[in-house]
Amino acid sequence: MSQYVLKETPGGKLTLIYRNSRDVRLHSAYEPDLEAGRAVDGFSAGRATVIVVSGVALGYHIECLRQKFPGKTIIAVERDAEVVALVRENCPQHLSGVAVVSSTADLPAALEGIDMAGFRGMAHYPHRPSYQLYREFYDSVFRDMGQYMSSKISDLLTRFEFEERWVENILKNIHHLFTSGSVISLFGRFAGVPGVIVSAGPSLRKNAGILGEMRGRALIVAVDTAARVLGRIGIEPHIIMTLDSQKYSMKHFLGLRGGGAALLADLVSYPAVARSYRGRRIMSTTSKYYSDTGGELKRETTPLMDWIEKYIRPVGDIQSGGSVATSAFDLLLNLGCSPIILVGQDLAYTGREIHCSGTYHNDEWLPRVSRLSNLDTINQGVIRKRKIKHVAAYGGRGTVISDFVFDLYRGWFEDSARKVSVPVINATEGGARIQATEERTLESVCGGCRTLNPSPADIVERALSGVKPDRPDRLAGAMKRAVEQLGGLRDLAVKALDHRDLAPAVEEMINGDDIRFILQPFMRKSRTFLARYDKSPEEAERLVLTDIRSATARLIPAIEESLRRLGAP
Repeated sequence: MSQYVLKETPGGKLTLIYRNSRDVRLHSAYEPDLEAGRAVDGFSAGRATVIVVSGVALGYHIECLRQKFPGKTIIAVERDAEVVALVRENCPQHLSGVAVVSSTADLPAALEGIDMAGFRGMAHYPHRPSYQLYREFYDSVFRDMGQYMSSKISDLLTRFEFEERWVENILKNIHHLFTSGSVISLFGRFAGVPGVIVSAGPSLRKNAGILGEMRGRALIVAVDTAARVLGRIGIEPHIIMTLDSQKYSMKHFLGLRGGGAALLADLVSYPAVARSYRGRRIMSTTSKYYSDTGGELKRETTPLMDWIEKYIRPVGDIQSGGSVATSAFDLLLNLGCSPIILVGQDLAYTGREIHCSGTYHNDEWLPRVSRLSNLDTINQGVIRKRKIKHVAAYGGRGTVISDFVFDLYRGWFEDSARKVSVPVINATEGGARIQATEERTLESVCGGCRTLNPSPADIVERALSGVKPDRPDRLAGAMKRAVEQLGGLRDLAVKALDHRDLAPAVEEMINGDDIRFILQPFMRKSRTFLARYDKSPEEAERLVLTDIRSATARLIPAIEESLRRLGAP
């Protein structure tokens, strides 16, 4: 039975009543539109670019907000789907162009399309009658939205810090696509094969040895930090996964014999890793997929890849939740693995340790050990600097120390485990409890896995051997054209610094099809700065022109060096 009753006012407007133990009017019984206008008149959004409305009712207030703040994004949160259906049927214009959120699952569709360059915060508009009915729900969703937007801001800051390096690493790694395998050749090849993700949490030492028995029964994917731990006890995973763009990631591979395990390297990973690895190489790229407010699937690629992909065969996308382990999870889904088994995924400071012994982190701390400072003291010092919190422990046995970042990853795994159609088993045997996963010992999991024929190693080998390498001719041609265009743009930008009348021609060039994709990572900081702060046209032009001069000075030699690696004349 419906809890909501539509009524017509004496003036011919519709009003809505919530009927439970008592009647709650969600609008005026006489002039709901005028009532909404008066309420909105007293509301200020300040500098915020997004207005979050708690409670839809019949949407009169939303229509008034849209009229008062035409340049702002409005997102409506509504607990009851029945209310949304009533509005869409009777007052559809009130929700025109407005994203509606009914749970945290709707947040990606509502928030991913927001341009973070111009984002200046969220203002909260509670529709009082609706808000009072379900205050806890609306407050919870608004908090989740705040955390989501904080994560997007963090992503933007990460792009500021690393994006230019990602582009340079891609250009140094791109030649591997024509001499190595691409991850897309493995997609779907492991249907029904158990897949193990090995991370380097402190609990890995408990059961790392059992992984040797599982090698013929499951596909074992080790994140780069765990590779040395396994190598020291003579266990070789089938795949070692790396995606870090920074130089220190090389340390995860020092002392590894290599050979049997294939290296799966993201194109943004530190180039010396793939260059020096002695075994099979598989290349991948990271993309994010999300549905916009219209339900259309959107794809956000790694910088530069939307240009490169026009001239090469598909590489294969892997989505990431921010860590190598989350990327490994998406990898196993794409491969068809079932179940997915987590090992060493503590997501906590189990035993007040940060990593399993045997990682390069612990090896670097060993020389610092003295009579006054042991490994426990060093671990404790690192933990004290983190924003720690206590979370439920694996097995439900009390709590364990975690931190904000670990908790984000734990939330990602819990959300993913609920959504996927394959079982997810947490065989870490320590660390934080990951809801929506089945907790089992690795020994019992191993006992339930049969020996596979063909073996996981054979499947990898056959998949990679069966693909004929592509030729780099089309990409090399595009890169040569890019060098010429960037050179012309550089010369024009330098002239435009002294002759402002040339600035429109520069703007036209940087919006060209290929140049736009190539330059975008190097222009993001200035574009974001200009979107946030009012600058005179002269100041804005000079900032953009200076960035172009700096970007082309880095890009032209990087592309020319990449051409030499491709063997292009």
